[in-house]
Amino acid sequence: MNEAERDPAGIFQERMVKITCDLCPQDDERGVLYVSQDLELVAHENCLLYSSGLVESEGDHSCLNYEERHFDVEQVKEEINRGKRLKCSYCLKKGATVGCDIKKCPKNYHFFCARQDQATMQTDEHGGTYKVFCQKHTHGKTNRVFSTKVDMLKKMKNAGLIENLFEALLEDLDGIHFKIKDNTTSEKELQEIANLLFDCVIFRKSLRKISSDTMISKLQSEQEHLQKKIEVLQDIAENMLPPQTDIQH
Repeated sequence: MNEAERDPAGIFQERMVKITCDLCPQDDERGVLYVSQDLELVAHENCLLYSSGLVESEGDHSCLNYEERHFDVEQVKEEINRGKRLKCSYCLKKGATVGCDIKKCPKNYHFFCARQDQATMQTDEHGGTYKVFCQKHTHGKTNRVFSTKVDMLKKMKNAGLIENLFEALLEDLDGIHFKIKDNTTSEKELQEIANLLFDCVIFRKSLRKISSDTMISKLQSEQEHLQKKIEVLQDIAENMLPPQTDIQH
């Protein structure tokens, strides 16, 4: 179904001006967004997958669909209502549907707040299970990784591996740059790239830099200067130069 058939009145386009996930307080597109057919329900893929009260649907009822994933709209609405009673342990706002998987643990989060609080995501796509463990209940080796990130960076520096790391990063970024510019890159590949970029803190910081008031003012000033040049050139062409005539041989 093309966009015109799916949204004949242009409602979705209007909503896209500021689209907000109904399961978290984020108003930016952090990852895949699912939208119900009536366009009234919007949610991030990870907010759906990791919400404690949601499982993917196999029925024929109304669903939020995105390729192979399906979520029952009514179940999602129930989960949103459940979240309204739960306060996020990180941002302290309501709507925290992602709970620590330890039953007696009182920690609840929005998905992106769980990441900010360094909770651990345990994923088994084949088994269809998506679990979250708060810092206190993160087990074994994974917990040591979270607590020694700086130590690991220092070890890499002392081992002379930092240059190798950044060379690999630049190589990956160059590949991403090429794919974005390539008109043959599929929508699925672009979506995967968008997920990677918008989940990256450095990328979001860069976006803030290029959309800052200083940058906007600079571009507006350049635009005004360019417009003045155009106006002067048009004035010269219209008033100072005689019309061209064909040269007779």
